[in-house]
Order: sequence, then C-alpha cells, then structure tokens
Amino acid sequence: MKCVSDIVYDPRHKLELDLYLPDNLTADACVIYMHGGGFRRGHRSHVEAGHFAQRLTDAGYAMAAISYRLRTDISAFSEDDQAHIQAQIERSEKVGLDLSPNLYGASFVAAMEDLSNAIEYLWVEGERLGIAARKVGILGISAGGIAGLALAYPPMPWVRRVSRPDAVVALSAAIVHPWRLEPNGPPCLMFHGPQDRIIDMGNAQLGAARAQQVGAPVTLTDTKVKGHVTQVDAVLDGTHHDGTPYMQLVLDQFARLRDEV
Repeated sequence: MKCVSDIVYDPRHKLELDLYLPDNLTADACVIYMHGGGFRRGHRSHVEAGHFAQRLTDAGYAMAAISYRLRTDISAFSEDDQAHIQAQIERSEKVGLDLSPNLYGASFVAAMEDLSNAIEYLWVEGERLGIAARKVGILGISAGGIAGLALAYPPMPWVRRVSRPDAVVALSAAIVHPWRLEPNGPPCLMFHGPQDRIIDMGNAQLGAARAQQVGAPVTLTDTKVKGHVTQVDAVLDGTHHDGTPYMQLVLDQFARLRDEV
C-alpha cells in the first residue's frame, strides 16, 4: 500500500484527503473514508483509517480518507437553508429519532456537502490519481456514517446540489431522514450493536424498518458487540453468525463499484 497525503480537494474550505492506493496497481474503484467525532472533532488520520485502508487496498480499491468541516454554525448557511435545517431537525424528532441535534443539524449538513465535493473531485481527478472506475463508495464511522447515509438519500432542498455515492457502509450510525428512503437509491449496509450510549441502536433500527417498508436497499447488521467505538474492531476482525467475516461483507458491498470497470 502506498499513500499520497494532503491532496486538496476543496480549496474554498481548505479541505484535504489522503489517498491510499494498491502497490503497483491501478485501483479498481475508490472508497471514501469519513471519520467520526460528532461533527465536532476527529481526524482523517485516525489509526483505524490505516487498518481499513490496508484491507481495501489489498482487495484492489483506493481509499480516500477525507477531512471535512467541523463545528459549523447555522449562520454559515443562507436564511432559506437555515429554515430547511431547522425544519429537518423538527421532523427527525417527530419520527422518533433519539439523537443529539448536533448529529443532524448545521454541522451535519456541512459535512454532507463536503463529502459530496470529495465525490465530485474523485470523479474528475480519479483517473489521473490511478483509479480505474468513476464509481465511489463511502465507509463512514459514527458521524461520518450519518453523513454518508444522508448523502445516499439527501434532504429534498439538497437533492440537486449534491452528488450521491454508489454504495455506503456505515458503522455505529443512523439514517436521520428516514422519510427520504426510496427503492432506487444506493445500497447501504449498516453495522451496529447493543448498548451504544452515543447512537442508540434503536435509531438504526428506525431507518432499517422504514427501508423495509418502502423497499429501499438498506440493511442493518447487528454485530451483538456492545458499545459504540467497539464496532470498528468488530467489523475489522469479527464474524457474522453465518461464518462470514464482517470485513468480507464490507468488500462485497463495495464489489458493485467495479461491476462496470
């Protein structure tokens, strides 16, 4: 595995990514890694990023670990968008979401926009950087997973402003706008476990139930592992009850990125 560090993908906000590539190979496709931290903290170079990068590059993918805006205040948005964000917060609460509003407020929307910009950057520059396919997946941890799932099914005011991924894997996350799910959206795979004090599993189950109701390609896998950050190790090293390693399920989810290479 090799890494090209500090690539500026969004000059306006001075946002960078680190691109991990297979040794001496053109990558089949690219997966964006989006760290957690409640949209308030965190960094793209967390040790877990390197572990996921090794697994993905060994399988022939590139992985782009991105930075994104943190602690974005609602004043950063136009008055119209401020109203949209507030309305979404209220609707999320009404449908039963039990999360800190920080996880689906202004900072969340800014992170979703940045993730979209990273996808667009990779569409344009991917071939030059050594990536064969234009398709892009997202691997999001906690808040990063929330942003990835939302970008797959974006809020209505942002539908024409953002670019959707082709597949999503989210760990310890939830769908904060479950009413946006529909049958023809990108496939999403969520990993969660019991006794998560940051993002209760009930929030993930809410989205999964809505997906089943409308026929959206969203799957929730219960790792049976307690806690929030523990899901990373569970996915990297754990095994499904049917004997399939969880990491193989992740790779199978992203296999669709190379279908048309």
